[in-house]
Order: sequence, then C-alpha cells, then structure tokens
Amino acid sequence: MTALALRSDATTTGAERRDPRTWEAAVRRVVRADRVELVDGSTAQRHRLVAAGVRSGALQAVAGSRLTRDSSSRPLGDLLVPEHRARWEADAAAAPGAPRPGADDASVLAEVMARFSGAARGRTLWVVPFATPSGGGAGPALGMLATDSPLAVLALQDRGEVGAAALARTEAGEPWTALVHSVGLPLVDEHGHALRDDVAWPSGQRWRGELRGGAEVWCCGSPAVVSGLAARGTDR
Repeated sequence: MTALALRSDATTTGAERRDPRTWEAAVRRVVRADRVELVDGSTAQRHRLVAAGVRSGALQAVAGSRLTRDSSSRPLGDLLVPEHRARWEADAAAAPGAPRPGADDASVLAEVMARFSGAARGRTLWVVPFATPSGGGAGPALGMLATDSPLAVLALQDRGEVGAAALARTEAGEPWTALVHSVGLPLVDEHGHALRDDVAWPSGQRWRGELRGGAEVWCCGSPAVVSGLAARGTDR
C-alpha cells in the first residue's frame, strides 16, 4: 500500500485527472525504497527531519537554540554546516542537467529505468505534495515530489506550501507536475547486501530527463536542484 493510500481512500472524477497514488506506486516500483513517508507539512515531522540531519552531520543546531523547537523553524540555509552550505549554493547555481534534445518519451523512459531502477534501495522515499511560487509568475506551481533526500524535502518546505492542502488540490483534479529525485547512491543491492555507508551529503552523477512534454521530470544527483525545478510551472 502506498503512503497516499494509507492517508485516504477518497477518489475524484475527471477524464484528464492523474491519480497521485497511482503515480507514487509506479515510482516505488522503480526506485525500490525500503520505506515511504508522506510529507504532511507538520511541525513535528520537520523536527524529525532536522534532528536526523544534525545526527548525520549535514545540519547544525542554531547556537543557543533547542533543536526540536527553534532550530527546525529556521530555513535550511541557516542549518547547513558551512561545508555543505557552500556545496548547496554551488549546486543550486549550476544547471540541473539538460534533457537530451529531440529525445522522445520512449528513449527517455528507457534511460530513466536504467538510471533509477533500485536507486533508493536502503533509503526512505519522501512523497511531498507542494505548491510553490512559479518562476513564470503564472500562479503557484502545483506538484508532487518523490525524493530519497531529506535535504530536498526541507528545501522544498522553505519555498512554499507542502502537505495536506496541496495534496487536496491534486486529488480534486487540478493539473500538477510530477518530480522524481534520487541522490543516485543506493545503500544496498537487490539482495540486501551493503553497497556503501551513508554520508552527510550523498550526491551521485547529475542527470535530468523529461516526459510528457515536461509534465514529469526525473532527476538525480544533488538535492539542491529540486527546489529550482519545483518552481518551473504546473503540468501543461
């Protein structure tokens, strides 16, 4: 059962509507994450994400603050340790990877399968309904993000609204953009054997592919590219 199915069994009508639960299930079959969790936008969940980041060495508690209260209310840029803040800024400024010119959906999908099959093994897949300011100024960009990076979740929370309200809009039939991101470094193989230890800043080779005219984007590598992609616009 998917994280979205666990949340609700509600359905909506509409011939053009995409079901976010069906999409999530399809992503899970590809990336093979060990666990899946819906990002609900709650303060308690953000506390957990920040606390885990501090334990991993990616984040730091703000001086003089109590971790589970004051620190988690700060933006990600304030919480990243200096080394990772510099990497985040460099990665965010760089291009997120360019789709191959003239590639059709069949060829892009074949590359998606090659790059993402089992990419999240040993990790948690975070499913994030979001509404962020659109870079084109045409209104909020509505979408769903599936990522195996907690840092990408925190960054997207800083950009706009995540959780129940955005999810309700997708379930009501509004058009939305599908984003899938992986750091590209699975922790275990298909047999459960360890491949590598996790690190504070996991980031594999950068790549981006677009399907359905850009309505579905798959990207891997640095989590810093996710918030920029989320602001590009809503499903056409």
